[in-house]
Amino acid sequence: MMLQQTQVKTVLPYFERFMARFPNVEALAAATEQDVLSVWSGLGYYRRAKALHRAAQRIAEEGAGRFPETLEEWMALPGVGRYTAGAVLSIAYGKRYPILDGNVARVLSRLFLVRGDPRSAASRKILWQRAEEVLPQRSVSDFNQGLMELGAMVCTPRAPKCLVCPVRVDCEAFRLGLQERLPELAPRRAATQQVLAAAIVRNHGKVLLYQRHGVELMRGLWELPGGECGENEEPRAALVREAREKYGLLLEAGDQVARVRHSIMNRRITLHAFEARLRGRLTRDDKMRVWLEPENLTELPVSSMTLKVLRAARHGDR
Repeated sequence: MMLQQTQVKTVLPYFERFMARFPNVEALAAATEQDVLSVWSGLGYYRRAKALHRAAQRIAEEGAGRFPETLEEWMALPGVGRYTAGAVLSIAYGKRYPILDGNVARVLSRLFLVRGDPRSAASRKILWQRAEEVLPQRSVSDFNQGLMELGAMVCTPRAPKCLVCPVRVDCEAFRLGLQERLPELAPRRAATQQVLAAAIVRNHGKVLLYQRHGVELMRGLWELPGGECGENEEPRAALVREAREKYGLLLEAGDQVARVRHSIMNRRITLHAFEARLRGRLTRDDKMRVWLEPENLTELPVSSMTLKVLRAARHGDR
């Protein structure tokens, strides 16, 4: 689950910390969503963590702690698709199921000269068929892991290492000199540029944070108060306006203490952070706000962008 859309080297420290906190499915099921998100903080794609938590609860409650052993049962769990189910069943149980992640799709596209975008329904259907055809009758766990490693280390997106590839003699793309043209990925959506402003409000060494709600993206995470700058709107002015409209805070924005760049899916964000003084409040709703000492940020699920801003402010990255 952690490896979906995330590199192994990025995942490893999070995996170790997660397993130390939740060593078995019962421990994960018994945790609160906030506990799970706090351990996941910084890894991104937080829907994975929420789905993993719900899946653990279902296994603990409905399966009495026993993991499913069929493809249908695995795919019935939250956040589990055909690839994840096949990976678990083949690697953990040695059952004869195919897998198809990005690395494997690239290998099979080149090996069998599969045209079209592997993310399209038509190409994906062909690739799943090919993934099943190449499965051996035994040692499926080793084979599937080897297939993923082949895509990650040899059959790379650019400059594939064809001369050391163990299957190059059977590779149609290599035979025709098309290995760098496959797979035929469709252009991704153009990135959207976004300018944000955030306030670092301090009180006796603690920083003011608010919990995101009302939107699905990063819902439940804690972040600095702020918001989006309007077109041609000066960030400091936007911060004062957003603080009043979204949080009911009357802020006096001071010096800019950080400027960071951050990416979320296809959004390219430039965030301006200002030291700010709290002059008053228009609402007394405290359920979504907390004052927290910076060294205790790991106690809550804090967005990676907030962590990046506070780190930059500490080092004076303006």
